[in-house]
Amino acid sequence: MIRSIWIERVILLLFGVILFLFVLSLAISITINSDWLYYIFIKLEHLDKKVFLTSNELWHEYKTILQYLNFPWIETLHTKLPLSVSAIHHFEDVKKLFEFNYIVLLITSIMIGIMWRRIFTKTEWWNLLNLFKVSNIIILMLVCIVCLDFSNAFIVFHQLLFNNRDWIFNPANTPIIKALPELFFETCFIEIVVIFELVMYTFNWFLKNRLRRE
Repeated sequence: MIRSIWIERVILLLFGVILFLFVLSLAISITINSDWLYYIFIKLEHLDKKVFLTSNELWHEYKTILQYLNFPWIETLHTKLPLSVSAIHHFEDVKKLFEFNYIVLLITSIMIGIMWRRIFTKTEWWNLLNLFKVSNIIILMLVCIVCLDFSNAFIVFHQLLFNNRDWIFNPANTPIIKALPELFFETCFIEIVVIFELVMYTFNWFLKNRLRRE
């Protein structure tokens, strides 16, 4: 009996971790494809003038880069803006991260689908509420740390994810960096957090309503 309880708690913990990864991956997937957000930045920050393109041309170039990063069958990045060899390598590395994120999203969504019925036919499912509280604390701590000094956090982020310095672009031979301001990436980070919290809040609301009915 005790062993069975512990097994169920482990399953719940595993489900919570999988759900956390799924929601995070979902939030990242939505954000990295928010080309509308970049278009807003083009208009507000006049990014097109920094690379001597029209706003529509720059937006098209950005969407071209997104297509390259998103679709495995697009093996070469074609853009009007010149790219250095190191910049091309960096975009190749970013493409791998995009693919990894989509793999995580696919695997976790399948696992949630498989585990869903088992989780919600057990009496201890409400323990997930505690996992949500822990995840919210972790996210809020991360947000506070990042927002206090986004510039350094952005550098640390790149140092952790990339084992080279190709992410340091030289504006002279890679002018696209002029059209990718730090504020844009900070806004993307905020969008990820907002989407994550909205999805987790919705799931939390669902669990609490289920708890009231039982």
